[in-house]
Amino acid sequence: MENRINITLTEETKGQAFQGINTLKTTMPFLLKLSNAERSSLQVMNDGRKPFVEKSFDYASRNASLNPGSGLLEAAPNDLELYSFLSSVENDLEQLIEMVRDTKQLAGSEAYEVARFIYMKAKMNVKLGMPGSQAIVDDLGKLFKQAGQATAQPAQ
Repeated sequence: MENRINITLTEETKGQAFQGINTLKTTMPFLLKLSNAERSSLQVMNDGRKPFVEKSFDYASRNASLNPGSGLLEAAPNDLELYSFLSSVENDLEQLIEMVRDTKQLAGSEAYEVARFIYMKAKMNVKLGMPGSQAIVDDLGKLFKQAGQATAQPAQ
């Protein structure tokens, strides 16, 4: 058993982390949530299509016959700039989320490993006839069984 991570979080650190997330949300109040149906109905823009979009805007800005009208061409560069900015934000957040998930998984694994060791020792104590050990094994056994069933059920 190895303890690779041992962090004691202060309330101040927790508050700063949540404040940082809240700052991101309030800095970008234009962020929205699409339904699955909305998301699947949209055209997909990606880095491979970005040059096509940029060249199309360029042609339309120099050829009146290509202008889509209704102020669309004037607004389109704003969408492209927002797309580029949010792509960079997304990349940074994906790196952060990966680090958060990995750290969470390691911390949880270490805690669970210690808990299983304690449960195993309690079972040994029952075999050794130590008073009160059976109650501990029974209590932990119920929780251990419930936790195993919860992870075995398919995600909904």
